[in-house]
Amino acid sequence: MNNYSIRRVLRDLMIYKKRLYLVSMAIIGSSIVAMIGPYIIGLAVDAITHRDLSLILDFGIIYIIIYIINYAFERLRTYNMTYISQGFIMNLRNREFERLQYVPLGYYTYRKAGEIISRITNDGEAMSDFLTFQMPQVLAGVIGIIFSMAIMLYLDWNLALYSFIVIPLLLITVFSISGKIRNYYNETRIKIARLTGFASESINGISSIKEFGSEQRFIDEFSVKNYENYLANIRANRLGSIFSSLVDIIQALGIIIVIGVGATQVINHAIQIGLLVSFIVYVQSFFNPLAQLSQFYNSYQSSKVAIKRIYSIIDEEQDDNKYKYKIEDFGSEIKFENVSFSYGSKPALKNINFSLKRGEKLAIIGKTGAGKSTLINLLLRFYRPESGEIKIDNININDVDIYSYRSLFGVILQEPLLFNGSIMDNIKFNGNYTDDDVINLIKRFNLEGIFSEKDLYENVGENGHGLSQGQRQAVSILRAMIRNPEIVIMDEATSQLDPETEEIIQNAIRSVNKTFIVIAHHLSTILDSDQAILLENGEIKSTGTPEHVLKINGLLD
Repeated sequence: MNNYSIRRVLRDLMIYKKRLYLVSMAIIGSSIVAMIGPYIIGLAVDAITHRDLSLILDFGIIYIIIYIINYAFERLRTYNMTYISQGFIMNLRNREFERLQYVPLGYYTYRKAGEIISRITNDGEAMSDFLTFQMPQVLAGVIGIIFSMAIMLYLDWNLALYSFIVIPLLLITVFSISGKIRNYYNETRIKIARLTGFASESINGISSIKEFGSEQRFIDEFSVKNYENYLANIRANRLGSIFSSLVDIIQALGIIIVIGVGATQVINHAIQIGLLVSFIVYVQSFFNPLAQLSQFYNSYQSSKVAIKRIYSIIDEEQDDNKYKYKIEDFGSEIKFENVSFSYGSKPALKNINFSLKRGEKLAIIGKTGAGKSTLINLLLRFYRPESGEIKIDNININDVDIYSYRSLFGVILQEPLLFNGSIMDNIKFNGNYTDDDVINLIKRFNLEGIFSEKDLYENVGENGHGLSQGQRQAVSILRAMIRNPEIVIMDEATSQLDPETEEIIQNAIRSVNKTFIVIAHHLSTILDSDQAILLENGEIKSTGTPEHVLKINGLLD
């Protein structure tokens, strides 16, 4: 984490000030109590040399009390730090998910869903582990190092200086390996995100995989990505292990130096053996946190990548909806004026011009890739035009409050996204509607043959796999129409229905006084429109009445 990231994490943690205070007090208390232990051990050793059993027993009782107090401090620290870290990660995930709801649709164009999910889940877990275990250990370790150093200098400054000889060697080791460790852990985050993304896409597309008999190809590709993730983790952990081992060797070297010098002083009667024993324990108390810092460093590098990826989502720009005009209803006209749009360097729409008056029905015709869906996405403000303007009632739609604007539309998709819940829940979706509202709408559209009242409360399964194509499209139609929208967009909405059901729904749709924009290949649907647009390679090839457009392009016999 750079300094800004550290400050940001600390700022976000400030909502837990009281618990952080308790954690700090627990860490300081535990460190102080832990420093008493080695001194008691040294006194006990001297008592042994003087054969004072009573004093040995007293020191033993004192040591047990110290252990119990230290345990209490550790429990206080762990309990509160777990609460803080889990709350912190929960809030981060909520902020991530909230921002993902408000970022422009273009954010998702070049990002895989699985990689985004990995940032919310895997990166969150890495950060949680860092806060719960690593960070408190580091704080306790730093305090322990300071206390140990002070006591060692107080007990015997000459012996203490000998133990500090290896510190430069330790610093050289840390700074020489740190860059590689950071890069390796960054690679592990990228690999697991790609693996998660591929697995997510494969599961979502399992029907197509089975349909084309592509199971083995996806198994092989998953194995390759899984192996790449395996290698990345092996490299990162191997270097981390080497780093930890080098620190352990340096620590052992420091203790050997202290034992050698200290033993000489004991033999020469310069110090008592109890002081040497205490000193050795303090040296371990000094170097053990340094060894933990090396392990912390590995976790720190992983968390550094994770927190950067988490905040990158939170910092994404969202649709600006402040100080916008709130539109109450659709008054007169929608107009495209010289609208152009590209996906990256690939043009999708070029100089689109047309208008649609209230109450009219517009048919948009074109082959796959002609730009039909892109035109709808621009109209719904999922994307912004690169040039030109889209206006509603002579107001640029980008100057209109996005929620009041989208409330005017009801979108009926060929492949609607259905959520794991009942049909009733999927139809109500994001509105305060009663069950009676839904039932009355079904009767109004004469769809009792598709859904019985009992069916409405059955679970549809993930993404509606428990429904037929006709039922899925019927849900899409009902979900859109229950909002009573002023403008209805139909994207191949009845293409999967049998002719009888399609006629029932078309008659019901004709009976409502709405403005319609229809994308369809059905000749009857096109001819039922007031005007038509033929798109070809992102441009309007012709426009006018449906009969005129179809005839001049050889589409009507």
